[in-house]
Amino acid sequence: MCARDQARLAEAARELGGFGVVADVTDPDALGRAVDESAERLGGLDLLVANAGGSAGGGLLESTPRDWAHTFEVNVLHAAHAVRCAVPHLPAGGSVLIISSITGWKAGPKSSYAAAKAAEIHLAAVLAQELADRGVRVNALSPGSVLFEGGGWDRFRAANPERFAAFEREDFPAGRLVTVDEVADTACFLLSPRASGINGANVPVDGAQDHPSAARLF
Repeated sequence: MCARDQARLAEAARELGGFGVVADVTDPDALGRAVDESAERLGGLDLLVANAGGSAGGGLLESTPRDWAHTFEVNVLHAAHAVRCAVPHLPAGGSVLIISSITGWKAGPKSSYAAAKAAEIHLAAVLAQELADRGVRVNALSPGSVLFEGGGWDRFRAANPERFAAFEREDFPAGRLVTVDEVADTACFLLSPRASGINGANVPVDGAQDHPSAARLF
């Protein structure tokens, strides 16, 4: 695992039984060192997950060029550089997963974030072509709105119970948001040899969600 906060990273590594490398993934040199250190400690790499995300600024008229640049750095540019650094360590049969978003293929706020997430989906498709002769698969996974304790949607539900209930009822055919386990199980499958025939795909895990944001309803 890689993150900026050393204390939280160490705690997560203890809980999961792995190890952490401190780095800001928007710094290409730091990210490259993190990938190389991980490969050295593991004796090589089999898998890579590019999972950093976020955005700066608001919509187009409420954001600056720097907001857009930062949003692309933390999403699609970090993913591209992580894969570039990992490829020398990945064997034939290696697998890469880029975590995009429902916002990358269904229009939703914010414009910079949506554009960056769409770029991640296309990046996975193109890298699948570029790296096929090395035997490395690259896919994208696009979660919808995920409900988990302490998360953004959990806080939204507590603060706006009626608005959340309307979102859940009107945008999800099953009447509920997806769970962390549903996203994680799909990620594990796509990374595994069981998914050896899936390459360059974008796999949504969104429960057939209609719109990326509850804001549309209100």
